[in-house]
Amino acid sequence: MKQKQITKNDHIERVNEVLFYIHGDIEKNFSVEELATFVATSPFHFNRIFKELTHESLHAYIKRVKLEHAANLLLFNPDATITHIMHEVGFVSNASFSQAFKENFGVTPTKWREVDKANENRDFSFAHKPLHVKISSMPSFDVAYVRHKGYDRSIKTAWLKLQAWALRQGIEFKEQTMIGLHHSNPRFVESSQCHYVACLELPAKKKFYRSGEIGVMRIPQTFCAVFSLQGVYGDLKKFMDVIYHEWLPKSDYEKASLPSFAVYRQNHFINADETFDLDFCVPVRFK
Repeated sequence: MKQKQITKNDHIERVNEVLFYIHGDIEKNFSVEELATFVATSPFHFNRIFKELTHESLHAYIKRVKLEHAANLLLFNPDATITHIMHEVGFVSNASFSQAFKENFGVTPTKWREVDKANENRDFSFAHKPLHVKISSMPSFDVAYVRHKGYDRSIKTAWLKLQAWALRQGIEFKEQTMIGLHHSNPRFVESSQCHYVACLELPAKKKFYRSGEIGVMRIPQTFCAVFSLQGVYGDLKKFMDVIYHEWLPKSDYEKASLPSFAVYRQNHFINADETFDLDFCVPVRFK
């Protein structure tokens, strides 16, 4: 492998490690120095490679992730106070939170909730469909993963990269559990900017290591509302609107900080007929 590619793979591995660290604790306000030390590089060098690979500065990325998560919580957890949500994402004052939120979304957190109540863009065309839901603790998963930006058919690329990697590792791709992490809400984040993570559960009894674009991590055991869903490409977004904006506010639960994830029995991004059969798992806690 050429030295340039080796260097690029090393940069990708370091950035992946930091992204996993950031998303694992959204409440924490990480410093550049802390995260650079975590991956054994200088703050200046890490800032440069992070921006080169994500097209955002580290500070801007962390701020955006916090605000997008807050926007979700404001809609999904209507009984939670704005101050409570502010602390959930690591802001220390109402004024700084309100200003940052308005700069990002164009309205204050209070107005965001009011606008959503009158929002006609929510797709409730699946509201008549019965939701098969159970509340349970999902086990932890040791996975290899590929991060992808864009919530559309281009996600197939991430799964093909995982498939090619699995072949090199001697892993039977279709025999392993496939999991998709949904970091973004495509209803208010532009689809091209949504963050998705394609994950393949790793076989037990063998050690696997990160390599270039392929990261390795553990998805923790998670208390979830689990929805058994079937459909075709495009239907999952409709189910998500009903789950988040109809079922969740009326339930005894509120959304927890971890991302929702799909555990696929049939994966619409790689099936030729674009059909899916999956469990959509929403991390929750009691109100």
